Amino acid sequence: MAKDFYTTHQVSKFCNVYPSTVINWIKDGLLPAYTTPGGHRRIKKDDLFKLMKKNNMPIPEELIKENKNRVLVIDDDPKILKMISTILSSEDDLEVETANSGFQAGLLISNWLPDIILLDLLMPEMNGFEVAKRLKSDEKTKDITVIAVTVVKDPKEIKKMYACGFGDYISKPFKSQELITKIKKHLLIEQ
Repeated sequence: MAKDFYTTHQVSKFCNVYPSTVINWIKDGLLPAYTTPGGHRRIKKDDLFKLMKKNNMPIPEELIKENKNRVLVIDDDPKILKMISTILSSEDDLEVETANSGFQAGLLISNWLPDIILLDLLMPEMNGFEVAKRLKSDEKTKDITVIAVTVVKDPKEIKKMYACGFGDYISKPFKSQELITKIKKHLLIEQ
């Protein structure tokens, strides 16, 4: 998920000011913050955006990019990966990464931590059911929405998907807008 809190040092870099200036903003009540048990200040992203907009400060590209929802697409078919990546990359509020196996996805998920995962069910080595079970059994990834992207239409298999922790599914072949609508519904993004 996109980062929600920043240190005074990070805020100072975004605003191009000294960290002491950020601390003064907090002390003067211009920028809300909370203090950790260790005595460090943390600033909520939304509060930083409000301060920057209110004072007509330029918002750095890095901060805007960080505000995108992360979508991971896992499929062993390179054509499907490219097609879905192309469809989703056209959306300004989505950042897309791809993986061609459950193993590759595992490495990417732990470092990148997506907001939503599109997962093919029928893959060699580790199938989509196994990937979903592992995600849902890990404290760090259990809340990530997983959507099956599959040719499977058997009601028993669909029931099995939900039992493994899938939040939804989309049947292949699908229309571009259908895919975007489903993802944004789960990310609670207005369309």
